[in-house]
Amino acid sequence: MCYGLDKYTNFRPQWTGGKMAPCETMIESPSMEKLCAGLLLVFFLTAGFSSSVWASPLQLTTQALVDDDGRVWVRLTVKNNGREPLYDVHPMFHFHHSMVMMDKIVRLDPGQGVTLENTDHPPVLRTGRYPLVVMAEYKTGAKDEAPLTQIHTDSFYFREPVKSVIDGEIRTTRQGDGSLLKIFLRNNSSSFKNVRLMLLLPPGLVADEFGQMMGFTIRGGEEKSFEVPVHRSAESTETVYPVHLMIEYAEMLKHYTGEIGGEIDFRPAWDRVALVPSASATGILALLVWYSYRKRSKDIFSPVGKRLGRENG
Repeated sequence: MCYGLDKYTNFRPQWTGGKMAPCETMIESPSMEKLCAGLLLVFFLTAGFSSSVWASPLQLTTQALVDDDGRVWVRLTVKNNGREPLYDVHPMFHFHHSMVMMDKIVRLDPGQGVTLENTDHPPVLRTGRYPLVVMAEYKTGAKDEAPLTQIHTDSFYFREPVKSVIDGEIRTTRQGDGSLLKIFLRNNSSSFKNVRLMLLLPPGLVADEFGQMMGFTIRGGEEKSFEVPVHRSAESTETVYPVHLMIEYAEMLKHYTGEIGGEIDFRPAWDRVALVPSASATGILALLVWYSYRKRSKDIFSPVGKRLGRENG
């Protein structure tokens, strides 16, 4: 008997010869629509908490060529991927403990790219991989504005593309008005390594307790961690910044280079987790819509669904 099912189904009880016919249909739960609506609400509410992430319209790409004597040619391509012109673009190479300033590009229009070449580097002597860092200052408008900086990291090898056995990760937590970088390193070999670290931060960020470089010994199989407090300058308004940690060491007359990337996050704790419910709600909502569509399709094309469709038509 199907008394009172009108509220939850798409059809009414059928009478045949004075008797009520059996009910053969899927009972649609009204909570499905409510749940979908609730998840949509969560998605749109949490999507509004998206934070300002440090991004640059300036794209930097590098290509390095090394001859048999260890002399290095570096080709840098600078491109404006933004919608407005960039001014006073001034790249600088940081290569194998030397710094070289390139010619300044007075104006770089949207979509325009310029390629620069440089050979003013000391030759590399050891077989292995070496880091290559480019920092480029630029302006987006008025001449008296403070310049912005884009950082690009790369590496090249001489004779043999050796791979570093030192890896790790970078985490960040909020600490008062600043942020605390937690750096974790692992030596995945059985021998000790004398490593040298270089922390690259975007302009506007300062790490008082970390010099331009630092070094220490890490034993085979050992894990090490340390913390670096970082704070923003008053004029910095972004909340998430990229960070790069370059790792170098030498062993058996070979040079090794590795890199660990991460982010420095100045968002409050409630803002960091706001995007998690949003992503979860999107996935659950998609599954529910798919499930509901499958069930409705089966019901429509079932014998009862077809019969009801003919009767309602």
